[in-house]
Amino acid sequence: MKHRVLLGLPLILGLFMAVPAFAHHTFSVEYDATKCSDMTGILTKVDWENPHVYFSLDLKDADNQVTSWTFEAVSIAYLKRSGVQRQDFVDNYGKVVTVRACLIRNAAVKRGSAETVKFADGRTVKVGSDYEHGQN
Repeated sequence: MKHRVLLGLPLILGLFMAVPAFAHHTFSVEYDATKCSDMTGILTKVDWENPHVYFSLDLKDADNQVTSWTFEAVSIAYLKRSGVQRQDFVDNYGKVVTVRACLIRNAAVKRGSAETVKFADGRTVKVGSDYEHGQN
């Protein structure tokens, strides 16, 4: 009996370790792939942390009012494999950048899932998946 319990222990531990994976959101739950656009503003912040990198832009609306938006990018590991470093964002603080992003479903929240960022020097980098065109 005791031996059987010990054999089942790895299975039980494996199930507990898998639980956090279910908590991770999918794109379509939070964001709308039919509401993607280019947004241009001043880069103000980057949170370089896992599981996703977040960065903020100050955008002007139609009434010329400045609103802070937050954009979700992919993981640090993915960005680094793509050649994107934290310093790329830091070097562009206070500069005009353009983000291609899909908007969050809750319109009251100023947030988007970023696909690309065009930095002030004209370089465009991929920072997310291309959900807009059905490519993950």
